[in-house]
Amino acid sequence: MLSRGFQNRCMYYMPHILWTFSVIFVFGIIPISSKAADDNTSKSMLDANQFIYDTEKEIVQALGSVILEQNGQTLESDKIIYNVRDDIATAEGNVVFTDSDNNKYYADILELNDQMRHGVIQNLYSVLDDGSRMWAERAIRENPEKHVLKDARYTPCKECELNPDKSPPWALRAKQVIHDKQDATIVYKNATFEAWGMPVLYTPYFSHPDGTIEQKSGFLTPQFGFGSDYGFNFMMPYYWVIDPSLDVTAGLRLFSSSNPQLNLEMRKRFKNALITTNGSIAYSDRTDSINGRDVYQDEELRGHFELDSLWNINNKWRAGTEIKVTSDEQYLDQYDIDNSDILTNRIYTERFNNRDYASVQLLAFQDLRLEQNVDQPNALPLANMSFVGAPNSVIGGRMQWDSSFLSLFRDGNQQDVNRLISRLGWERHDILPFGLTSKTELAVRGDIYYTTDRDIAKTNLTEDKEKYDSRAIPTLNYEVAYPLIKPLSRSQIKIKPKIGLTVRPDVDNDSDMPNEDSTDAQINMGNLFDIDRFPGFDRVEDRSHVNYALEAGYYLDNGDELNAAIGQSYRFNDQDNPFPNGSGFENQKSDIVGQVGASFDNDNHNLNYRFQIDGETFETERHEFYGATIVEKIRASAIYLFEKGSPGTEFVESREQIQATLSRPINENWGVNLSGLYDLGEDSGLRKSRLGVSYDDDCYGVTAELQRNLQRDASGTSDTKLMVRLRLKNLGEFETTAYGYDSNDDNDDEIIEQ
Repeated sequence: MLSRGFQNRCMYYMPHILWTFSVIFVFGIIPISSKAADDNTSKSMLDANQFIYDTEKEIVQALGSVILEQNGQTLESDKIIYNVRDDIATAEGNVVFTDSDNNKYYADILELNDQMRHGVIQNLYSVLDDGSRMWAERAIRENPEKHVLKDARYTPCKECELNPDKSPPWALRAKQVIHDKQDATIVYKNATFEAWGMPVLYTPYFSHPDGTIEQKSGFLTPQFGFGSDYGFNFMMPYYWVIDPSLDVTAGLRLFSSSNPQLNLEMRKRFKNALITTNGSIAYSDRTDSINGRDVYQDEELRGHFELDSLWNINNKWRAGTEIKVTSDEQYLDQYDIDNSDILTNRIYTERFNNRDYASVQLLAFQDLRLEQNVDQPNALPLANMSFVGAPNSVIGGRMQWDSSFLSLFRDGNQQDVNRLISRLGWERHDILPFGLTSKTELAVRGDIYYTTDRDIAKTNLTEDKEKYDSRAIPTLNYEVAYPLIKPLSRSQIKIKPKIGLTVRPDVDNDSDMPNEDSTDAQINMGNLFDIDRFPGFDRVEDRSHVNYALEAGYYLDNGDELNAAIGQSYRFNDQDNPFPNGSGFENQKSDIVGQVGASFDNDNHNLNYRFQIDGETFETERHEFYGATIVEKIRASAIYLFEKGSPGTEFVESREQIQATLSRPINENWGVNLSGLYDLGEDSGLRKSRLGVSYDDDCYGVTAELQRNLQRDASGTSDTKLMVRLRLKNLGEFETTAYGYDSNDDNDDEIIEQ
């Protein structure tokens, strides 16, 4: 049993457990006979206060402080007796064996015979280098490949070192432990897991790999859970090694109140590639949302599938896939598999060559958000390439050519878009003798569009269903900055004014050009000086504008710092502004944006404040605040957000919320953490909360976490989740999760059976 659960997490620890129960028999490699001692490949040293040799009985005795050393291993005892005729070596009295890893093994009597192929140890006690301990009344070496321990007990807890009579927090006890080297397994018979001396879990049979091989078939760690929809659930996956490069994991999750769920995973490794697939299938019911009403869906076949692959073709080319699909919007979240809003499926190939890059992708999306009614288009394909010249290779600057081809397809009689974009640019950076820095960019971009089943043609019969369109966009961009530095005795002050000018002609931004990727523009300090401040290509910021900003900072030699920045953009022409409302760029004077940051005491205290103010009325548009601090042992952080609503946008109402976290270690073992998300808007109230308590010491750890999410049942997201994680040293982690759901009495009359 128990195979990959140990194997994947305990390849390092399992040798310790192996040594604990069987390494004492490595005494078989220590030569007692003079013939072995004379072998140059296995030199040894035997020292004692007295040596006695009985020629008649052919018995050699080493008496008093006997020490036998070989290959970094040491055997100490009061007496070692070797019967040459019968080939029996016996160590008696205060037997201590120290291996090359500094693990110590204690015994009353150690006996080896048949050229050290067989042996017996009485009252074995061992201390490993990591502090783990083991006891066994009797240990038998049946042959070099098989060792048996009788009445054995193991614990990694160090507290028994201080108080040997005290029961450790946990221990593993077995009537018999068998280590089969040939099969590379350790088998426990009549094994009991004990907590503080009390038996907690019993199994008549228990096995795991011994850590000498990388893969072995067997059952993995059991998984437990509880949910109000399905009740108690249990799964013990089975790991099947087909060959060293191919394995399969299969598990049937059983529910007390629902049908079972089948889970499968397959992994295949090639010389230059790998493939991983996994999926699940279940026959169960769900609660859907249709036209704002919760609708009960009867039992049906549901599931999900994932495929990840990577092929390193050569040192320049690679290809791969990232596929994830599901039967319905609730399945992944309902079974606690994935809580993503949108699943992205990708098949791609990429080429890397010095500064150049090229890629071709096939992209498909599955929207899992309820009531969105958005048909996510598929990109079949999306191709990009970029060729970057060497610095200072062309008139003191460098050339760059970027191209992109996109085909967007939708199901049914809906708008499809084919787009080709290519940009050729030249860029140069200069530093003038008096400290002024400048950047000059010259570029020309060409766009070609072919659109079918146009949306505008469905409402305007004079428009064509299909249309070609194109545009050319020359650009001149020039930026200058003048950084000033004032050194002080233990700090320095930096001030940098910056201004940028972008010149472009009038560009057609009307509805003939479909807008698929430029609907969500938002001003901030990060994109204020960008040439293209739309997130995509479909909309272009045309005509001329100027950007200006001021950056300042105070920096101490000890690492503390205080910095600030403020900036704005101004369009020379107030006509045909392409930016939508709420973006911050929609007026001739853009909104004013800025930020203030501070860091003190080796980054133990951090503050960051970002703001957006209307450029004409100076009304608040957006505030973001983040703060984190560590005082004594208390760690606290908070995030505050306010964003003013904009008519005609997705967010008509203002949004305001605060999220805070607090954690504190109570002592060296206990800790507590608390977090919450509170909505301060019109529909105010707590949205999420979490409380966690943890205990951790040298041999085990326990974490309990209670989460509260205030969402609807139809979303498939649990309102309450209790997670308990148990860590046992050298055995790994075990986790169980319980879910609870609100009755939502206010909406009971809206639930419809279908």
